[in-house]
Amino acid sequence: MLLFRGDFGCLLYTGDFRWEASNERAEIGRNTLVKALKDDVVDILYLDNTYCNSSYAFPSREVAAQQVVDIIASHPDHDIIIGIDSLGKEELLFHISHKLNIKIWVWPERLQTMHLLGFHDIFTTKTSLTRVRAVPRYSFSIDTLESLNTMHPTIGIMPSGLPWVVKPLKGGGSLPGSLFSSYQSKWRATGGTQTEKLKEALGSVDRFHKYIYSVPYSDHSCFTEIEEFLNLVQPSNIRGIVSSSSCYVDPLYYFGRLCRANQPPLRYKQEKRVQHKTVVAAQIKFNVESGRSAKVDRKRRRTAEVGVLGVHMSKVDALRRARRGAKLARSESSD
Repeated sequence: MLLFRGDFGCLLYTGDFRWEASNERAEIGRNTLVKALKDDVVDILYLDNTYCNSSYAFPSREVAAQQVVDIIASHPDHDIIIGIDSLGKEELLFHISHKLNIKIWVWPERLQTMHLLGFHDIFTTKTSLTRVRAVPRYSFSIDTLESLNTMHPTIGIMPSGLPWVVKPLKGGGSLPGSLFSSYQSKWRATGGTQTEKLKEALGSVDRFHKYIYSVPYSDHSCFTEIEEFLNLVQPSNIRGIVSSSSCYVDPLYYFGRLCRANQPPLRYKQEKRVQHKTVVAAQIKFNVESGRSAKVDRKRRRTAEVGVLGVHMSKVDALRRARRGAKLARSESSD
């Protein structure tokens, strides 16, 4: 995290972060943050809002990493494919290597990144040295795994907290071609308390295809962890740093109530703006109609005043009379 102080106030930028309070390392991080803030109020918190949605809840990385290890250990005769991004999930891969005492294959560019991060003896680009391979996420699909299984038994593991995008398989198959499927959807469908649902999730891993497992391992805080973090920091204002996510929600919508300024939820603010626009429009319409009515009344008054004298005047005649004097009547006959 980055903390800034100055004439502009106190700003805290989280970056991508996971706020876990279940281990000693997390407690050290919490204490470090509290000491850094001292008694200062965070004016603006720039928050990792990747999972700023109440539908997202998943176990700690420690639990999810062990689930991955258990899957690999239960398939001793299979090659293992793990879908990852170009950065992130290093701790997961390290945990797998340490627990199973194996090297992990990565593509050349990823190997350079691992070396820069200080991992020198765990990763390799030689497929003959290991049966576990970490591959780019974009290459992870049912089509790929079915092709690999024609040569050797292979399973895939996708560690992610995000839902998968359902894409029909070519040829009219009913299975999705990319298997991101919400890990939390079953919790809402099964009912029960949140604690019971979490216990159920920790005890099982979703298998969406005979070759693919989905494990809710994420380097981003889930909804409840974000809430715990905000209860600690209590900023005056919040701004999300993620705006392109398919599950994007402005953090003020759920967490505005936790701000020191006690900002109303975003939906309320939007409704208030709409109501304000409606009132302003009504006022403008009323003023316009009132202006038109006053103009008509003035015109009628002028006509009535002229009619009392029994004289029909044009506007020019009326002006002449008012300014320079004029005859009270005109002769209708010709000279």
